[in-house]
Amino acid sequence: MNQFMKREGECHSCGECCQTVNITVVKDVTLQQHGNLEELQRYLSYRGINLVGSNEKRNELYYSMDIPCTELMPDKRCRVHDTEEKPLICNRFPESKEGIEDIKNCGFRFTPILPRYP
Repeated sequence: MNQFMKREGECHSCGECCQTVNITVVKDVTLQQHGNLEELQRYLSYRGINLVGSNEKRNELYYSMDIPCTELMPDKRCRVHDTEEKPLICNRFPESKEGIEDIKNCGFRFTPILPRYP
């Protein structure tokens, strides 16, 4: 059973989530184009792209590239954090607890939403 989770907390401006570009692709289409998972991983590795995960139910593959955001300042603060220029995907981050598993000091956390009974 999937449990619904609620995001709590706030951004501590650690800059960790701004160090990579993350991309989601359709798994079956991508594997059809590349032949198989091993060929896909070889192709991506030649370009500095990492295959970092998948979601079978959603038919998704997840890529990551070590490219820091150009709006990240030397003190790891985001230049556009509290402006209208901040991209929507940045405002939504993180959408799940998996998105912050590798970020030790992230100010966000996820807690289960317990069902209410009458």
